[in-house]
Amino acid sequence: MSQGSLRLAVKTLLAAGCGAALAVATASSASAHAALVGTDPEDGSTLDTAPASVSATFSELLDGPSTEIAVTDPAGQVLEVDEPTFDGDTFTQPMLYTAPGEYTVAFRVISEDGHRVDDSLVFTVESVPDELLAEGAGPQDPTAEAPATTGAEEAPTETAAEEDESNTGAALAMILLAALVVVVGGVLLVKLLGRKTPTDS
Repeated sequence: MSQGSLRLAVKTLLAAGCGAALAVATASSASAHAALVGTDPEDGSTLDTAPASVSATFSELLDGPSTEIAVTDPAGQVLEVDEPTFDGDTFTQPMLYTAPGEYTVAFRVISEDGHRVDDSLVFTVESVPDELLAEGAGPQDPTAEAPATTGAEEAPTETAAEEDESNTGAALAMILLAALVVVVGGVLLVKLLGRKTPTDS
């Protein structure tokens, strides 16, 4: 092999090596970004019962202090919930609920290289256990909002009806007694007048 051919071969190998090194560096830089790997529950899922917490896992370790999370209820109200916990590449967010419906857990995380990731988990719950209700939220059982009428509550109505009937009977008795007095008085008056008439003549 001539010296010219040797030099060309060396240059070609050096160029290939530099290209490979650049590709590796670029790949390493891209892999340092924290991408969302999965959530529990799955995004877009519908659950029969509301979970006590939700979690999200990323491709990189998370910086807990710089992570921001907001929980929104079906009415768009941001709920006050406990602080999340972190386990390497996963955060777990305790949950509270106001009513059945769609909830959004929005989050902003920072990867090791300072790259920011904004994303969210949306899921729907069909029922909420009482222990997971947010402060001020009403009970989810419709019967709890309108208690059934008891016999004790019906008693005053029945008593009032009986009193009305009693008052009506007493009034009728008074009217009959007054009528009787008028009749008896009229009879006595007629008799008295009848006795006086012969004497006067």
